Amino acid sequence: MTVHQRFTAIILGLLLSASAQAATTINPTNNDAYGANIGWINFQGDITNGAVIGQSFCTGYVWSANCGWISLGNGPTNGWQYSNLAANDWGVNHDGAGNLSGYAYGANIGWINFEQTYGQPRVSLLNGKMNGYMWGANVGWIGLSNSQAYVQIDRLEAGPDTDGDGIPDPWEYRMAGNLTTLHGGSHDEDVDGVPDTGEYHADTHPTQAVSRLDLVDARRTANTNRLTWTVEPTRFYRLEQSPTATNNAPWTDSGLGQLTPDASPTMTRELVDPASTARFYRVKAVAPLAP
Repeated sequence: MTVHQRFTAIILGLLLSASAQAATTINPTNNDAYGANIGWINFQGDITNGAVIGQSFCTGYVWSANCGWISLGNGPTNGWQYSNLAANDWGVNHDGAGNLSGYAYGANIGWINFEQTYGQPRVSLLNGKMNGYMWGANVGWIGLSNSQAYVQIDRLEAGPDTDGDGIPDPWEYRMAGNLTTLHGGSHDEDVDGVPDTGEYHADTHPTQAVSRLDLVDARRTANTNRLTWTVEPTRFYRLEQSPTATNNAPWTDSGLGQLTPDASPTMTRELVDPASTARFYRVKAVAPLAP
């Protein structure tokens, strides 16, 4: 890897705080879905019991004036994803990249299917707007957006952190299967140089050393700095710069703003920089729709 002597790159994960299970994550203004055979469905419900769209699964209720309450699930038995194979383990999952799948249920309406073949219900990680359709055998298609209204979420719920290690329980269950393997502070389960908390911030795998937010190439050509780093589809990125790498360095945005990851395992961006300028860069992973 060729790096100009005045050019250094630093990779860091953005420190994110896991929010506890709370009230609805649905926007108070934009909260209505619509189906021709069911009418309007309010995802905010009564606020306290309204829909909660999480980083890995959904909970709470939506309200239909014609059909009553419809549950999105009460929490998966394994702590992070519904199997939808058991009477006590059904609900709507979120793959972290915006796609919703699984089943909701209402006593007066039956099962509502969230599937990615035809309806393709999803939430935009950029602005929280939901689109696509849900399907109910008794009521047909229900659209999450139309020309008059749409459902929008204000945040993605990270879930509780019952062991207080700074890592949400659902993420620990997804990655390690328990709450005892991963820890806060400087603990580094896979000994890859990135602590467990840093792996969560970047959504990389904390028990696989090859999975980490990593600068894989940094080089300078003429007056252009070219950086390549690993990415995950569940995170956005910010490239920041500073004239020095001291502890109190004034880091500022490079001018690229928040970056959507490329579809490939890595992304590359270029910055024009005068040859006489010393410049340090760092990349931060940003959780979508974080509080």
